[in-house]
Amino acid sequence: MEDNHKQTEFQSYTKQNCNTSLEMLEQNIALSLEKQGNLADIIDSKSWQFDMNEGTISFEDIILPIQIIGSLSFNNNSWMWGWANSKSGIPENLLIQSNKLKAIGEEKNIEELTNPHFHVEENFEHKIGMIACGIFNSKSYYCANYGQGTLVVTIDDDAIPAIDKSKPEKVMTNFPQAISSFDVNHKNAFINYLIDREIPLKITNNSIEGKKDNNIIIANFDELNRLTSLNGELK
Repeated sequence: MEDNHKQTEFQSYTKQNCNTSLEMLEQNIALSLEKQGNLADIIDSKSWQFDMNEGTISFEDIILPIQIIGSLSFNNNSWMWGWANSKSGIPENLLIQSNKLKAIGEEKNIEELTNPHFHVEENFEHKIGMIACGIFNSKSYYCANYGQGTLVVTIDDDAIPAIDKSKPEKVMTNFPQAISSFDVNHKNAFINYLIDREIPLKITNNSIEGKKDNNIIIANFDELNRLTSLNGELK
């Protein structure tokens, strides 16, 4: 999505095909993090309960349907995909997204999506949650800490507010937070974030401008595509 000449008009872009898990993260990290904020607004600090028979996770009086993506073990910092966890007896209807991620991995030869059980780096569970949340357009994802590990699920329910794409000011606070957690190409992640928010773009070598409803967001990057400044002219 690089552009080596000066672009004079704002244009609508579509996402490119992904061939690695890093590209998948860059395409989904920012909007998925923003969705996490919407989930946090409704569950606050409520404790959670998981009902595998019902296929739900509940936060006291809030009951939400889920898809099981996989789980992280704290004992050896290893990840197991839901589709590989045959001992837990997970119903197939809760593994639809997990199986689809495996199929994507097989199609594109992405080992992280096809290896059933492997050791991972810190925050891997959030990386996978963000990827799944974005690819399947879920309302959010959740990492349910059960003491010995974390169960990663996606949630898609109208109880969670949708992203308000008319409020670009969220980009100003959310994007710096997103790129602080993972080693991603800042420029690629920013482009994809604005695509997700349906904001037309003007792309030059070291800057990206987004404009929608007379609101303008300007991001500047260094030669390594790292964010150097983020400013807005918001109405």
